[in-house]
Amino acid sequence: MRVHHAPKRSVEDVSEPSRLYSPVIDESSVTDRCAQMAGYLRTLRGWASEEDNIRIGELLDAVDEDTPEMPMGEQPASVADTDGDDSRAASRISRFDDSIVESDEQVDINSLDLLDENLHENDRSRATGFVGKNSEVQWLRSLLHFEKAEDDPSKVTGATAKRKISTVTSGYNEQVSVVTFYLDSEDVDSDFYVDPYELPTPEAAERLLAIYMDKVHGSFPILPKRLFEDQFHKYFLGLKNGTAPRLNAKWQAILNLIFAIGARYSHLIKAEWRGNEKDHLVYQARARSFAWNETTLVQHPDLPQIQVAGMLAFYYLSVGQVSRAWIVAGTALRFSQALGLHVRNEDPSASPPKREVLVRIWWSLYYLERQLSVITGRPSVIVDSSCSVPLPLPVPESHISEDAPSRRASTVSVYTDPPSTPTGLRRPDANSGSYIKAVVQMGIITQSVLTGLYSAGTMIRSPVEIQQDIIQLGQRLDNWAATLPNEFNPLVRFAKGKFGKEFFRERMLLGFQFYSGRILLTRPCLGGLGQAGKDRGDTTNAGFLRQMAMICLEAAKSQLDLLPDDPDPLFLLENGPWWSIVHHFMQALAVILLALSYSSLGHQEHNVLSGYAKKSIRWLRSLDDPLADRASKVAFNSFELVANRLSLDISDLWSEYTPVFPGMASGEIHDGIGTAPYPIPSSSGIFNPSANMFDPALGMPIPSAPHPLFHLDGTEDSPTYGSAHGGPEYDSFNPYRPSN
Repeated sequence: MRVHHAPKRSVEDVSEPSRLYSPVIDESSVTDRCAQMAGYLRTLRGWASEEDNIRIGELLDAVDEDTPEMPMGEQPASVADTDGDDSRAASRISRFDDSIVESDEQVDINSLDLLDENLHENDRSRATGFVGKNSEVQWLRSLLHFEKAEDDPSKVTGATAKRKISTVTSGYNEQVSVVTFYLDSEDVDSDFYVDPYELPTPEAAERLLAIYMDKVHGSFPILPKRLFEDQFHKYFLGLKNGTAPRLNAKWQAILNLIFAIGARYSHLIKAEWRGNEKDHLVYQARARSFAWNETTLVQHPDLPQIQVAGMLAFYYLSVGQVSRAWIVAGTALRFSQALGLHVRNEDPSASPPKREVLVRIWWSLYYLERQLSVITGRPSVIVDSSCSVPLPLPVPESHISEDAPSRRASTVSVYTDPPSTPTGLRRPDANSGSYIKAVVQMGIITQSVLTGLYSAGTMIRSPVEIQQDIIQLGQRLDNWAATLPNEFNPLVRFAKGKFGKEFFRERMLLGFQFYSGRILLTRPCLGGLGQAGKDRGDTTNAGFLRQMAMICLEAAKSQLDLLPDDPDPLFLLENGPWWSIVHHFMQALAVILLALSYSSLGHQEHNVLSGYAKKSIRWLRSLDDPLADRASKVAFNSFELVANRLSLDISDLWSEYTPVFPGMASGEIHDGIGTAPYPIPSSSGIFNPSANMFDPALGMPIPSAPHPLFHLDGTEDSPTYGSAHGGPEYDSFNPYRPSN
């Protein structure tokens, strides 16, 4: 893995975008001045030596004990312990300052309240469905519209550029289904005949369970881990001894969804022991036959049904079926609300472990729903103001005991208040509980961004109100990062050996969420790059839109900087959000390509952005997966449109692609741009501009019986071990029972 060396920097060299938002010291009170100086110290930690960094930390601890909580927005994201010889330069951080709000600058919120295409036209458009303006798919559509505009966008600047962007975006009617790279048009039904009661071998089952618990459960704790593992081992031991109990249908569905998600991951990492390439489809078909059919869907919900729906939605997300995932996740949330999981539980008969299980199930679904709302651009079924469920306890799941104290404080404010470090209290310890709490808090902020900037109600608000919302939400994002345990903070760059690798994965996962949140927040301002300033290198005098646009662009670059320049798929899949990583790559790439199209930046900056675009394309290509492959083709074709107009050199990408598609030639893509701007290779491996890149097959038909059988062509490809038939009913799946 290539290591990027950051140059040594002095205290005076704190420029970057952070200088744009340096707080103005208010001398009205000693307390305010102390709080602001503490903010400066946190900022300077990133460029201090290790010894000075420790001293600064001690001073800040003392300040926290002597001063009240900082107001929202005055506490910058902390950057700690940078070692220029051992890490990439500290992440670019920027302040959101109320003083830069300008009443005469209009944030781009055009066409948030309308649909400009016929979604009923054919199977393909119905499969893709509605895609809202906060989705990277719509951003790529905007790029296509802009590049195909009659006038040369490079000659349009200032207010004219903003009008041009809005006009092109709202007036061009290319179908979203032509631009999307997600796999919603692919069929999720296997053509296998499979007995739903078949099981994988014990060895395969153990591996699939281990993958799920190691790579999914930490971010999606919808199951009580220890209890389920105990039941799993008890059951397979019973199979071995011939005393296995008869399984409850919903427990079997959950088990098969674990297998499906684990199998999906095993294929991504190319595990030597992985099964047939379609085994994850077999597992999800078995799960659906048990608990996602016409019988179970009309029954009153129970907790296992909620877990089945949530896990099925997660599986669909992991395979690129984002529309289905959004629909199923919404159903899971309706089930949850029907059982009151969205409000604080004061049931006197419920033990603390039981309450925490319910809390984590709710927040798992909340997190998943937020991810899908960002990806699809569709609204959430959750009304935050109607929810009062407390945040997850910031302790490991195994540490929640029967005698844990009850939560007494009201928790409605967790949906509206920014995360903060109360007076006299240290940041929470780094553990699995504090990690999931941080994930949840980011989800809450994300929903505020979606509601404030991407909902139809935004259309009736004034430019000043929208800009103030952006500033306040930016401050909440910065506060979120500042209050993370240092081991989790994506802005922290540790000296060699400090904190080790224990929480490296959590830090990377939160880093993707943080930068994605910044991109989402500032994307409506990206057109500000079309403003021509006095000096392209001087952003201190730029207007609000341009400053926010620079933050958006820096966030996209920082998100890609989380990864080495040379693609290492195994490193990414082991440490990153593998279930949504294509979304993150395409979100960052869309911002970079739009910046190239809109901006009045110089040629040197264009070359820098070109390097980031190439990096994202190479990473996508390295994943060697149907979803990533399709995304890489969309990305490459989009980049080529921009590169040709700006005369950017992409010969290296062509040379890398030629061995894969030997018949591809430059210009061939554009022959079919009007009808299929993003073609895929034909069966011969050559790009065919006239080829339809979408499978017309559609639908997730509900089985007509609880245990449907699908024709299996070659049963040896479906790893099985015995059957779940026989024995007494095993109906003891009780997630409330404490694990001992």
